Order: sequence, then structure tokens, then C-alpha cells
Amino acid sequence: MVCLNCGAPVLENGHCSQCHMSYKLLAKAFNTSNYYYNIGLDRACVRDLTGAIDALNLALKYNKQNINARNLLGLVYYEMGETVLGLTQWVISSSYLPEGNVANKYLKEIQSDPMKIEQANQLAKQFNQALTHAKQGTKDLAFIQLRRLLSSYPHFVKGYLLLALLYMDNGNNDKAKKALKRVLRIDKNNTLAVKYLSDMGVAPREIMDMKESSKRIDIESSYVDEDQFKSDLQTFVEQGIDELDDPDESIGSFKEVNHNKFNLVYVTVGIIVGMLVFWLLILPTKLDSVNQKSREIKLDYSEQMSSKNVEIEDLKSQITDLNQQIEANNKVVEDEKAAEKEQEKSFGVIRNYVPNSTYDALVAEAAKALEASDYNKAITLCNVAIEIHEGEEAYYYLGMAYHNNHDEENAKATFTRLKENYPESSHIEDINELMTE
Repeated sequence: MVCLNCGAPVLENGHCSQCHMSYKLLAKAFNTSNYYYNIGLDRACVRDLTGAIDALNLALKYNKQNINARNLLGLVYYEMGETVLGLTQWVISSSYLPEGNVANKYLKEIQSDPMKIEQANQLAKQFNQALTHAKQGTKDLAFIQLRRLLSSYPHFVKGYLLLALLYMDNGNNDKAKKALKRVLRIDKNNTLAVKYLSDMGVAPREIMDMKESSKRIDIESSYVDEDQFKSDLQTFVEQGIDELDDPDESIGSFKEVNHNKFNLVYVTVGIIVGMLVFWLLILPTKLDSVNQKSREIKLDYSEQMSSKNVEIEDLKSQITDLNQQIEANNKVVEDEKAAEKEQEKSFGVIRNYVPNSTYDALVAEAAKALEASDYNKAITLCNVAIEIHEGEEAYYYLGMAYHNNHDEENAKATFTRLKENYPESSHIEDINELMTE
């Protein structure tokens, strides 16, 4: 019997002769990993992509070398339009199993067409531009950007979610529902889509019907047909964002009785006729009005209770997922150092597959973000660039972003590393001035 971790022989006491890990515990962890992989596979088959991602991440926490789980996670990310995340999973999978791994096929397909990586960068750039326009209030420009983006990438879930928010802000809940329905076609249990539908007052039963109908809809059909998208751009730009229907001010099919018309009748006929009029005309109308209001209150209360029940179930699901994540994290603490080494090795493989143009593009975008005072974005871009290729400019912009963001500890560590790796850098003088302040 050999060790599941390193392949060395297992001693009679049940522990590995080299890594000294318990074979019983390793077998249990590997079985648990396969259990969550099967759950993720089942969820992916019914287009519960969000649930599949959660289950597959748990499978990888128990066994980071679960090739099937890692390859499937890359496919799920790719299906949702997250090309870079999918590529990362396939590269890590290929490093664990260089031969006979289907991930190599996916990587070759992407490597054979360098434009695919550039398209992934453009996708992120266009979405960020649309998001910026939406935050700045220029929603017509955001809508135009999303129109172009979704026409080229009809499976980009984040794009449809932003489109739905624009429609909700515009008051066009029907169009927002169509965009969210498209999300549920791709990922039938997307939590944000369900939340937005609940916020719009969509009944839980209708949301469930949308989820179930997603199994019977052609996913490949693009979101540009006549009844969903064709005239939205013209309407949005020409009419603006203030097209709200006037509320219906009618109060029912009964008209209010004008008692002045019956004054002579009351005088001539007397109190008896007046009482008859009251009991036969006025009181039934009042009772109908009260009953109608009561029915409306009950209906509103029922809808609120349904919405709260959905939220409670969602919170219970989140608590269960968090408990599972905590349990998984506690079991892999001892393997953190080995995981860091494997991660460094994996990112070394990523650098071999990703062209240098991607690093240059990331550094350029980080410089723009730094000039625009978007320091968090600059930090993220620089860290990704350094993972692809350690370069002088990436370290410099990362240090400046930390410094401007008042994170002096990380800024000092980054500048120190830059000085150690590039002692002849032209930025040394500026760095020394910043570090002495």
C-alpha cells in the first residue's frame, strides 16, 4: 500500500514512511473531495453553476490534486465568461498531471489563438468601463457598452446583472426581469439574480418557475432577439431614465354617491326612506371597500412572508456552506506551506503559457488606475502582473499604490523587494525619499 500524498510505502502503523501522514485520514479526505466533486458535477449538469463552484472549491480544499474537480471548475468559470479564472485552473491541473490530462487540450486551444487572451482582457476592460459609466450617472453610455459586450459574449453573467440593475434604476422592471431570466438560463441558482427578483417583488413561485424553465431553454440563443433587446438602446437613449407610468388613480367600479341629489327625496319620503338608502346603497359599498382593503393587506402580507421565507432559506444555505468551509479550512492548515510551494510552481507554469503582452497590458492599466486614484484596482492589477512576470514597473506601481492608499507596511515591503531585485532601477532615488518620510 502506497501513500496517497507522496507515493511512498505505508508502514504497518498506517503512516507514510516519508511524509508521515496517516493513510486513513488521507483516504477520508480524498473520499470527501470526490464526494463534493460529484455534487459539483450534478449541479453543473442542471446549470446550477454557482452551487457547482461552491462544491468544487470544497473538493479542492480536501484534495488540491483532484484533477477532475479542477478541470470541471475551469469549465464552469469559462461558461460564465470568466476566461482568466478558467485558464488558471487548467494550468494548475496541467502542472499536477502533465500527461493524459484533458486540461492540456483546453490550454492548446487557447494557446493556438493568442487573441482569446486579448479578448478576455478586453471583456474585463469593457465591463469596467460600463461599471464606471453606471457609477458616474451616465447610464446611456453604460447601456451602449453593455450592448456591445453582451453581443460578443452572450454568456457573461456579470454583464446581465449590471444590465438588470440599470433597468431597475430606470423603473423598467419587465426588462430587468428578462435580463435576470437570461442569467438564470446560464446559472439557474445565481444568488444575485434571485435577490434582484425578490427586491422587485417577484413572487417566489414565479422565481422557481424561472429556474425550472431554464432547463428547457436554448442556452446558445443570443440576447438580441426582437422582444428582448432590439429596441432597448434607442428607447434608453432617446427617452432617458425618467419614463415611469402614472399610477392608476381609479378607486373601483362604483362611483361615490352624491347625497345632495337625494335631499328632496329625504325630505318628502322621510326618515324611513333615508334609512333604506343607507342600508341598501352606502353600507354595502363601504363594506366592499373594507373587504377589498383587507384582501389587499392579506395578499401583501402573504407576499412579504414568502419573500422572508426565501431569505431565511438562503441564509440557512449560506450558514451551512460557511460551516463546511470552516471545517475544510481547519483540516488543511497543516498543509499550507506545501500548498504555497505548489502555488508558486503553478504560477511559474502560468507565466510560460501567458504571453508577455498580457503583463504589459496589466502594468499599463495599473498606471492608469494609479493616475485616476483608484488604488485598489491598481493593487489588484499589479499583483496579477507580478504573478505572470516579476518586473520592475509592476513592483514600483504596486508600492506607489500601497503608499497612496496609506498602507505603509506593504508599501515598504514592496519597495524593499524592488531594491533587492533591481538595484540599478531608475526608481531607487524616488523610493529612498518615500521610505525616509
